[in-house]
Amino acid sequence: MSERTGSVSVGDIVQAAGISRSSFYAHFSSLDELASELLGDQFSSIDQIAGMGSAGVDVHHGDHGARSTARSGYARLIEHMIEHFPLYSSVLELPLTRSVYDRIVAAYTTQILESMLVKGAVPTGVNAELATTYIAGGAMTLISAWMRGRFEATDDEVVDQLVRLLPNWLADPNAEPHTELHP
Repeated sequence: MSERTGSVSVGDIVQAAGISRSSFYAHFSSLDELASELLGDQFSSIDQIAGMGSAGVDVHHGDHGARSTARSGYARLIEHMIEHFPLYSSVLELPLTRSVYDRIVAAYTTQILESMLVKGAVPTGVNAELATTYIAGGAMTLISAWMRGRFEATDDEVVDQLVRLLPNWLADPNAEPHTELHP
């Protein structure tokens, strides 16, 4: 399906996969649910491939190069979404249900929160769950707006902005004093 330039339907997917519609609907209630599952798998894949949290924060290589690692994580996410553009663009054209959006943000939030738990990089007074939900929701909203053509930017420009918009305490762990994480 990634070679298509137009919209993708459930019919297109079942035909390409060689399955029946009932098989599709036995696993997914809609096209947007399929897309959210695919994104959730991608968040896990980014972590496993790069050894980092979904926010792009390197949890294994110390504080050196956190922004560079964030850039790599975001670049992989954008690459994935471009690779599967017909599916994601089709889903973005649908009236996305709140529950699907919430599942996507929750999956991304979980990955970011897990990377922060490893690093313990949350400053005093910042609620880790609220911060990660804010970061995940903002990143997904920005990527979605870009994919829908709400603003012109290259994929590298989108990645640069996502990295620059990360809080300093997350992208530059030495920028502020840290305390133990108290979610």
